[in-house]
Amino acid sequence: MMPAPRESVRLAMAAGRGWIRRYFAVFALAAAVPAAVFLARELPSSKILPMIGADFRRFAGEKAAVGPGPAAVPAVPHKKVPGFVRGLYVTSSTAGDARRFEDLVKMAERAGINTLVIDIKNDNGDIAFAPADPELKPYAAEKMPIADPDAFTRRLHDRGFYLIARQFVFQDPAYVARHPEQAVRRAGGALWRNNHGVPWIDAAARDAWQYNAAIAKDAHGSGFDEIQFDYVRFPSDGKISDMRFPFYDGKTPKAEIMGNFFAYLDDELRVKNGIAISVDLFGLVMWQHEHDLGIGQRLSDAVPHFDYVSPMVYPSHYPPGFDGYANPALFPYEIVYKNLVRGRSVFEAAAATRVSDRVAAGEKDPAPPPVASVRPWIQDFTLGAVYTPDMVRAQIKASIDGGASGWLLWNARNVYTESALK
Repeated sequence: MMPAPRESVRLAMAAGRGWIRRYFAVFALAAAVPAAVFLARELPSSKILPMIGADFRRFAGEKAAVGPGPAAVPAVPHKKVPGFVRGLYVTSSTAGDARRFEDLVKMAERAGINTLVIDIKNDNGDIAFAPADPELKPYAAEKMPIADPDAFTRRLHDRGFYLIARQFVFQDPAYVARHPEQAVRRAGGALWRNNHGVPWIDAAARDAWQYNAAIAKDAHGSGFDEIQFDYVRFPSDGKISDMRFPFYDGKTPKAEIMGNFFAYLDDELRVKNGIAISVDLFGLVMWQHEHDLGIGQRLSDAVPHFDYVSPMVYPSHYPPGFDGYANPALFPYEIVYKNLVRGRSVFEAAAATRVSDRVAAGEKDPAPPPVASVRPWIQDFTLGAVYTPDMVRAQIKASIDGGASGWLLWNARNVYTESALK
């Protein structure tokens, strides 16, 4: 990263100036001290490593030519996704509470859980881990639950867990506070807020796209294996008719805006950086394939651009009378299974389209990279019905029978039914 000393050596040897060779160590030390002082002042030691590893591919050939430096350090390691994911949701506050988190991790180990989904950007917009990117630091929580993300991910990897970083996107009060010009407005010009008083970003604001991609890259650089995007939609509650958008023209279909955002994440993270990405969608996208639910979410737009799609098929979240069930919450197996089966056609169609596109383009090997697989969110909380261990197990069985690549279990308080998982 500092070529001047090496260049000095080359020139010295070419010119045969022995006095430079004799005092080279002194010159090198003098040149290196300012950089060392800067790093020591601006970055904690835990953040220097991601800086080194983040651009590894760019200068890998350079290193091969000149040989490794005397203090070469490996990049933060990552784990491969398990063959079948069995995951639990973890809030950042739980992750930051040493005793509570350790109890949860031990329970997960006993229950055969192999994946943890951990909030790294919260519902208030605060980044919950210490980012390496200096431009992201103003958005970090004042008291970061995950103060040393490199050490945090290493410990969990050592215990066998695959780590998914969950990230709120367009519901982001912290970003709106700094960039009100990108927020959804009311007709009179004031900030629009949903029923809970929370402001939203205009989903068509490209700067917000770049900001969220930067957070994802930083989290991956700290050891998270996959980035999961949530709240990737237009607002769904509040006085919708009063919304005014600084970037969205109000005419383009909302699904097209979200589809463009999905394609952007695909290119920026998967294609350019090899980062596994997933997305959370409303469960009804598995049932209603043509309509975007009024929020821009359409399953066919997401499947080509992510490694995993996680529909929130919580039985309690389906309306009374759905598919003939007076209270869908009482039928956990049926609701999860039927949604997975009904949504399967969209995944199959996306895979077939990708093959045909490659054949039409003259690709010699028409077998394309796979499209997303489905990995649903299921519930371990009481709503609409008292949820028993059998009801949790019924959803797990439905996920397997429905052809999912795993399941993710949700409880907002991170209190899980261990007997159901065994």
